[in-house]
Amino acid sequence: MVRLTSTTKKGLSPMAYNRSQAQKLCNATELKLFMASLADEVIQLTPAQLRSKVTRTRNLRDKNADLFRRQVTSTRVATGAKRGDTGAANQRTEQKTRLFDETLKRFETRLVKLDAQVAATAAKTAATKKSPTLAAVAKAPAEPAAAKKFALKKSVTHVASQDALPRKTVTYATGKPTLPERSAKAPAVRSTSNAPAAKRATEVSKLVQVRGKNMGAHARSSNANSQAKRDGRS
Repeated sequence: MVRLTSTTKKGLSPMAYNRSQAQKLCNATELKLFMASLADEVIQLTPAQLRSKVTRTRNLRDKNADLFRRQVTSTRVATGAKRGDTGAANQRTEQKTRLFDETLKRFETRLVKLDAQVAATAAKTAATKKSPTLAAVAKAPAEPAAAKKFALKKSVTHVASQDALPRKTVTYATGKPTLPERSAKAPAVRSTSNAPAAKRATEVSKLVQVRGKNMGAHARSSNANSQAKRDGRS
């Protein structure tokens, strides 16, 4: 692994490359990729676009890192120097490697943030599907008050009608239902029979009985006379 040197003062972190520096180091295609990673541009990229740019930037970084490694090896052989990173060509390659490494980190940081947002949204949606929200419960149509009142009134009326019906009781002696006794205040049942007609029927019955008795006495008298005549002849 090639160690990239820093052009800043000792003890200070290397500064990030700006637009003007990138223009001196990159061609048009590379510069466009670098510009897309800046703060005002990277927030407009979708996750798919970010993944594509991460792949392209990583390839450019690795390409320049491999080139810098070969240049260092060649310089060591040619000059006998221990470090082998001297020379304008070597320094330019090293700078481009750092530039694309910074660009790659900005793309990756933004992609991680978007992926986390997508995962949180998916988890929230899954939780909403498993259990109904309070809003959904609140939107459930309530039963109208008038319908509730009518149902309650109907129930009370049905119970009252059941209580008003006479209940039959079965006696143990006969096993037959016995109707409840009539109240003393209840009016007596009026007879629908015709009184004069009943009286005439009684008189006719008595007349038939008298006539029957008379006919019986007459028959006995006739029999007695006939017997007397037969006795006189003998």
